Amino acid sequence: MNGFIVEWTWLIFLVIGFSLFFTAYYFRHQSKKLSHALSALYDLNLSVNQDALDFFDQAWPILQKVGCLQMKANIEWFGEHKNIQFGPDHPSKAHKQTFKVAREDMRFELVIFLGRRAMAPESLASLAIKTFINVLKQDLVLKQAEILTSQKRLERYQLFVQHEIKNIAQFIQLLSEQVQTVHEPQAQKRLFERLNQTLPIMAQRAQKTVQKMQQPLSENFQNSSYELKALIEETLRMYDLQAVVTGEAITQLPCPLVLEVFKNVLGNFRDHKVCETPLEIKISTDDIEKWVTIQIFSACLIDQNKMRSERLFEPFWTTSESGMGLGLFLARELLKQHKGQIEFKQNPNGFGFVITLPGLLE
Repeated sequence: MNGFIVEWTWLIFLVIGFSLFFTAYYFRHQSKKLSHALSALYDLNLSVNQDALDFFDQAWPILQKVGCLQMKANIEWFGEHKNIQFGPDHPSKAHKQTFKVAREDMRFELVIFLGRRAMAPESLASLAIKTFINVLKQDLVLKQAEILTSQKRLERYQLFVQHEIKNIAQFIQLLSEQVQTVHEPQAQKRLFERLNQTLPIMAQRAQKTVQKMQQPLSENFQNSSYELKALIEETLRMYDLQAVVTGEAITQLPCPLVLEVFKNVLGNFRDHKVCETPLEIKISTDDIEKWVTIQIFSACLIDQNKMRSERLFEPFWTTSESGMGLGLFLARELLKQHKGQIEFKQNPNGFGFVITLPGLLE
């Protein structure tokens, strides 16, 4: 009898030992798997330079490995919308979690489907998703800080330009006073020699300042109706672009504002010329001339892998070596202030923009 009890005792201890061993192994394996997943997310974020869109686009394989079945997202990025789905269309026996990550003009609305085991608050999938969401939030904060920093740089640049203009104006005023007060031939000769040395330097400074300045828009500009076709053709000549312009319409928006919009939009076709085919520009109005539509289309095929349409209106993002990434962003902001809008369009035959402006009756 005692031998029987001892045998069963050893058997129980053996079962408990194996259970503890496999439990410890399971938790160690899960811990290691979680550590790898979190490290992969952080490494990915560093590899894409903490860019929220690139991080989001490439994070799905990591989330899928930890138990996520499907992820859907509605992304709004500086006015552009994008819907995307990772995983199968109809995951079986899936539970849904929703998340919203937003900052200014950047917004992610996410729906993530998980299996039953992954639903536990401290599960591997839940912890990985929390890290994924936190990294995404951090990237949006950094993007906003980057934009604010760039805006401050532009403000400092504007102050520099104003300072240069002030110096040039003071020099001209001083020169005028000297010319009016100098009458003796010898003094005039010395003044001429001095000006012969200083004027080229000031002319060079003035030329650089004018080249860097953007044409200002006057807030007090008196609205008057004018034809858009002539304004578009003027911008095309300015950028040496070939286009077929059809239609005509009249608007009462400030002419400098509309010119700035056309310069920013058509300037992108000049800076990112993908083929020599002339642009197709169609101007039209609705029946009561309340709204004007300008369709700018390029019959050129573009690499879909390189075209990030959701980024087109993102400030300070550009694929041009000479650009600042502000053209389309400024065009949209200017139009928004006057009830207008701009949209990017693409189809198998090409791509372009559709601009909507208030007409005569708005």
